[in-house]
Amino acid sequence: MKSINLKIQYLIFILVFIFLNIINTYFLTIRELNRYIEPFTHTFIGEINQFFGNFAVLFLLFVIVTLIFKKAKTRIKTLIYISLVLNFLIYTFGVFNLFYGTAFSRDAIVMLKNPADGFAFGIVLETLLELITYYRIVVFLPTITLFILFLISSRDRLAELTFKNNIKKVMIALIALISIFFVSLNNYFNMKAIDAPVESMTSTYAIQNLGVYPYYLGQLMGVEFDTDYEEILNINNDDDLFEAFDAYNKNKASYINFFDGNTYSNRLMIEDAVSNLYVDPELSTSSDLTGIFKDKNLVLIHLESMNQFLLDHPEIRAFMPFMDAIFEESFVFNNFYNNVGMGVSSDGELAVLTGLNPSGDETLYWEYNKTPYELTSLVKYFNQANYYTEAIHGDKQTFYNRDVIYPEFYGFDAFYAIEDFIEDGYVIEEGYLFDENEGLVHHSPWISDFHLADFTYELGKNLETTQEPYFLFPITMMGHTPYDYDPYGGLREDQFPEFADLIQNITLRYINYSKYYNDIIQRFFMDEHGNDQTLDDSVYVFYSDHGSGIKNGDLSILFDKNLDPMEERKMLQQVTAFIYAPSNDTYVTYGDYTIRKGLITGEQDLVRSQIDLYRTIIELFDLPAQNDMYFGVHGMSVEPTYALDNRLTDVALDQYFFSLRNRNRIYPNHEVVSDEVYNYILRYKLLSDFLLSKSDLQKILNEMNHA
Repeated sequence: MKSINLKIQYLIFILVFIFLNIINTYFLTIRELNRYIEPFTHTFIGEINQFFGNFAVLFLLFVIVTLIFKKAKTRIKTLIYISLVLNFLIYTFGVFNLFYGTAFSRDAIVMLKNPADGFAFGIVLETLLELITYYRIVVFLPTITLFILFLISSRDRLAELTFKNNIKKVMIALIALISIFFVSLNNYFNMKAIDAPVESMTSTYAIQNLGVYPYYLGQLMGVEFDTDYEEILNINNDDDLFEAFDAYNKNKASYINFFDGNTYSNRLMIEDAVSNLYVDPELSTSSDLTGIFKDKNLVLIHLESMNQFLLDHPEIRAFMPFMDAIFEESFVFNNFYNNVGMGVSSDGELAVLTGLNPSGDETLYWEYNKTPYELTSLVKYFNQANYYTEAIHGDKQTFYNRDVIYPEFYGFDAFYAIEDFIEDGYVIEEGYLFDENEGLVHHSPWISDFHLADFTYELGKNLETTQEPYFLFPITMMGHTPYDYDPYGGLREDQFPEFADLIQNITLRYINYSKYYNDIIQRFFMDEHGNDQTLDDSVYVFYSDHGSGIKNGDLSILFDKNLDPMEERKMLQQVTAFIYAPSNDTYVTYGDYTIRKGLITGEQDLVRSQIDLYRTIIELFDLPAQNDMYFGVHGMSVEPTYALDNRLTDVALDQYFFSLRNRNRIYPNHEVVSDEVYNYILRYKLLSDFLLSKSDLQKILNEMNHA
């Protein structure tokens, strides 16, 4: 290197800086280099466009450096520092892919408002492990290469090499860069209008077709990449608005299902429900399922990160014997999916409590501070039906802005959080003695879910004295990524010795949590001594907010098959949900467990999701939804539907699972998505996002529907 002409050395350095940092962006846009993403179909025009977009920004950085520094050595050192920053950003955005599966955008910064106590160390450790276990260290190759070139260059002579800035050349360069950038930007917007109109797709589509550097530079400068919904949806007046949403509205005495062409209703009769549905005469002798739970209490339990594959895997399910017992007396959803977006747990709550799909790129719980949404919800309906409503969570009340959302947005009568538990005597440092006989104590930075279950029972028993029906919403805390604080020891190898040396630690910790899931669900019905603590005249509805996020390939090892990537995604979005309506005085025994007989049992094998649970609860409790629009199907019906993941925009149907970003990404891969199906679902997603783009749009629609 030292034998090469100084100016050639300098030129080589500049070219390497630009070329390698352009190549580095592919670690965020190509699936073969990043297993955590779901890109769009790569096109020649898109690749050329993003290349010139990235080139323009990198060359602009070089021009700025040349304007500030005159010595070649100083310029080179500065470009090394810039490269290090760029490489670190690529690594950071890759970590974001790991946890969220989509490209980072400015709106995601709001997630930093959530207190990170208890999570921070484990998450940081997992991100550092990514450097080695998934060779993310390679994203620092541009900086490493530049540093090596600097070491073997003629550093002393480069320190003496100076340049004078030629204003004319600088202006020509800037004009050329600006021209390239705006041509690239114009091409991007033209392509996006056709290929990616959904807001949650924007960040992924932009880094792939505009370029990583220009997109994030635009984000930094406040450039808006918003979607004009009314133009895309061809909504020109109030009539168009109402017709667009009414086409998907299912709160009607009669409507035709898009997928099978059959007629369905907002009143489900037993003869129209799944064939295995059983309704005990103690509950009802009517043929109408509407209002079958009317005036009963509801305990809606939010489970953290419980994937269905834990129950589908025989060896893992063996550690969940109580689940087998409770399922025998419940109505179980075998093909249930989450609808979450960027707000993950909070989005799971949103979907179940409002029946709406989250936008996917924002967290409504935080957006509420600037957009005070007026949405219908289960909480408001139960309040109208003169229920007492309370949410209970073992984390800080400010997490996901819940201290504002629960009383103001939903209208809960009360919210009991970790601060309240502590004020009432819970000592975090001492943990919770959940099994006195075995001396087992659950230590964590939060309230133990065992205590959450005990508290829920005590609260319900106290409320029974008021003669007022109640709706309780306990939200469990664990297992939460990275799956620490397992009271039985997260990395123990005795539970699954056959997998201990084959899978990553985070996966082992997660599947070990299967015993915990079993035991905390059991705790809602049996205390530590096996005594009954089931609430009378109550219905328990369990649902998991989202999946585990185990995207490291370990599912293929666990199931001893080479899973198709889309099959793996399907499994990760499939979560647990079931409805248990216990008798007040009739008991049944399954092995070691004596539990109350379930008054409604059965299984749903068709696709259902969180927004369907919303409708199901409304109709089973005969809540005063009147003519308010809702869009899900009844959980116990035979009506076909689809489940929409709003983060990756994946779609689950009974026949197949595919990506809205690239319909050729489908499982099973011999299936084909028709234009009609694709456009029907895409239009619904756009309407869902449009509904959440304005604070009062749903209110306006419901007023139209009432007229």
